[in-house]
Amino acid sequence: MPTYRIYYAQREATEEDKAPFQDLRLGGLGIHRQEPFHETEWEEMVEAASGPEALDAFFRERVRDNSELAWVDEDGQARTVEGLDYNPELSYIWVEDGKLMEFQGLDEATPGMVTCPLCSGHGEVDEALAAEFEEVWGEEEDGIDADVKG
Repeated sequence: MPTYRIYYAQREATEEDKAPFQDLRLGGLGIHRQEPFHETEWEEMVEAASGPEALDAFFRERVRDNSELAWVDEDGQARTVEGLDYNPELSYIWVEDGKLMEFQGLDEATPGMVTCPLCSGHGEVDEALAAEFEEVWGEEEDGIDADVKG
């Protein structure tokens, strides 16, 4: 059975955003912030026969039912999810532990390959290469093991 790598992000309001009327004060001064939230990217591996089935398994672990899940249209509007047929091309959002979560895509994982430890999951590398990287650069209790020479 194929394995799918599902990418999603957790978004939280920054402390600046939590200040009441912050947007009104800054907007009146013509100041616009670049980062209205803090984003943490996540990745999860799911075994399934297809991308839509991988999403079904993924969402079953995160929401009680589809009333807690929405997809975002081209205009940025949240739309109700109908049925259990998930489209991997859509952006889905839900709330998990009080935090806004966003599905950002999926890829079928290549057999024998693992998440690249250097780029934090934006690519795949051979298992032996990843193990070698972890051996040299892996963090132990006392810090990084690598011997870097200029």
